Amino acid sequence: MPEISKTADQALALLLNVAEQGPGTAAELAERLGMHRTVTHRLLATLEGRGFVRRHPRGYGLGMVLRHLADSVENDLLAAARPVMAELSATTGETVTLHVREGTEIVVAHRVPGTRHLVKVDYQPGQRRPLAAGAAGRAILAHLDPPPVPVDDPARLDKVRSAGHDYSHDELRAGVSGVAAPVFSPAGVEAALSIVVPVSRDEDLTTWLPALTTAARTITTRLGASPAQEPERAG
Repeated sequence: MPEISKTADQALALLLNVAEQGPGTAAELAERLGMHRTVTHRLLATLEGRGFVRRHPRGYGLGMVLRHLADSVENDLLAAARPVMAELSATTGETVTLHVREGTEIVVAHRVPGTRHLVKVDYQPGQRRPLAAGAAGRAILAHLDPPPVPVDDPARLDKVRSAGHDYSHDELRAGVSGVAAPVFSPAGVEAALSIVVPVSRDEDLTTWLPALTTAARTITTRLGASPAQEPERAG
């Protein structure tokens, strides 16, 4: 593996921490990351100068330059998925999420919040989870060969691969259930599309499964892969 820049890595860790855990003072961020306060102050000053963070009463939050960068990222996957996800959320009334793999984690790339119920589940874009945990992670992991992380239950992944979907219950967040299906491009598994609900509506996931798998196949087709034949697995 090529040698990485420690300073750049620390700056990125700061940005990710603010994105995932919310704003904080320099002292709070240093404590969260186990980083020296002097280093934290210097990194924040640099990031603020470039517009990546900004100061407000609660400390340092994300800067507007990140929004501009995010708005410029409209890759093939998001372009194909956005309208399908909006339709699926409108049909089910539930939150629909799209996860992609980054190394040994999955990241929320896009989500459409549910609008039908007062109590709903919401995941923010950029949130990360272990690849081997949860329905979305397993929906991707089942199609990676060799798996990039240790697998405790290979038989379960075989079932996920065979069924074309997976469920999770009270696994990544208490009181939340979900069902996820893989999305493919010609290169292999590309993402996982999921519906997430409070456990009180857990039984609804079975009802919405056909709509979910149809939506995943639609995105797959839009990406140029065949939904009738699983693309070659790739790690």
